[in-house]
Amino acid sequence: MCCFLKLVRTLNNKRHVLYLSYTGMLEPLGRSQVLGYLSRLSNDYIFTLVSFEKQKDFADEQAVAEMHQECTNYGITWRPRVYHHRPRLLATLWDLLVLLWLTFWYSARRKVCLVHCRSYIPAIAAWLCGKITHKPFIFDMRALWPDEMISAGRLDKASIIYMLLKKMEYWLLRDAHVVVSLTEAAVTYLTRLYVELDKSKFHVITTCVDLSRFDLKEKRQPFENKQFVLGTMGTLLSGWFHLDWLFEFFLDIEKRQPGVILKIVTKDDHAVIIQKALEAGIPKDKLVLESCQPNDIHQHITDFDVAVLFFVSDIGKFGSSPTRLGELLAAGVPIVGNHGIGDMGTLIEEYGVGIAVQEGTIVELSRAADQLIEYLHNQYDPMLCRKAAEDYFSVEKGVDQYRTIYSQVESL
Repeated sequence: MCCFLKLVRTLNNKRHVLYLSYTGMLEPLGRSQVLGYLSRLSNDYIFTLVSFEKQKDFADEQAVAEMHQECTNYGITWRPRVYHHRPRLLATLWDLLVLLWLTFWYSARRKVCLVHCRSYIPAIAAWLCGKITHKPFIFDMRALWPDEMISAGRLDKASIIYMLLKKMEYWLLRDAHVVVSLTEAAVTYLTRLYVELDKSKFHVITTCVDLSRFDLKEKRQPFENKQFVLGTMGTLLSGWFHLDWLFEFFLDIEKRQPGVILKIVTKDDHAVIIQKALEAGIPKDKLVLESCQPNDIHQHITDFDVAVLFFVSDIGKFGSSPTRLGELLAAGVPIVGNHGIGDMGTLIEEYGVGIAVQEGTIVELSRAADQLIEYLHNQYDPMLCRKAAEDYFSVEKGVDQYRTIYSQVESL
């Protein structure tokens, strides 16, 4: 009885947070970037978690049951809803209406101290409901969604919808009690675009990585007595990755070190990637393609000597922080990447964990190949890679930052 009363008092002392996510918990991203934080914060807060799950994920009854149990184990009340994809505009408006109702319902009925919104659509719901409930909200914007829609070709910059989204973006940034961005680059862009915003409300928390899952690889002498592995991982066929740059860079390295192979870990269609590689002049015996689950990625990158991350860069990508960057650095793998993707280029140069290029011209990629070989012989230190991961991507540091933010909002 005494233990039960102690538990009741503990629960009564915890504050209640409503967490809204447009990303599903049954997706790898939701599990790592939402549940990864909430499971640790649940020692201090009671969470009601509303997420939108893709139909194919939600149809997996076992996966849904397991997620319910996992959330229950952490004291998290999970309230999943089905994500609607088409027709795009009407589907999004419908999901927004569902979010509006759920946000108002949980805010009004429960002693919610704040609403934590992951991305724009949940933030719009919290902003509108807050006009009635007066509950403070955190705008965890993740990326620059309206500008990403332009980059993806889903919106025209002159369209009314884009202009409305940018106006809404300003209102959300202005009225949120705290704004969380994945990158310093996005904060710089936004505070220059909207000069009247209070800069002190911005906090940068990058994508989280559970560093304990990644063993630090030993430093190996480059190009000696072993096959050299140039690698990459993740989605390559979405239009956001410069596959042509990757192949050109591999051919540049092969000219300098004929024993190199290219290893790609991806769930994309392997046949399509092989065909594109053959068209670029890379023989099939130089390719190794593998697929894995997100929780197993650490087992597939241990033989990477260098990882190549070439992403399409524009304003929409200022707010991007690739999770794979943190995972690779946690394993001590140096990076060849490009500027214009959040803080990636700056991080590579400041920590000395690889080579950063400005663009993918033949001349610059050739120069980068020379720089990489020099770097591996004279500068590479896996401990520097791990230090960068600890400073930028540690889930424990992210949790500490969120805990501080929650306390700040509660005290307002």
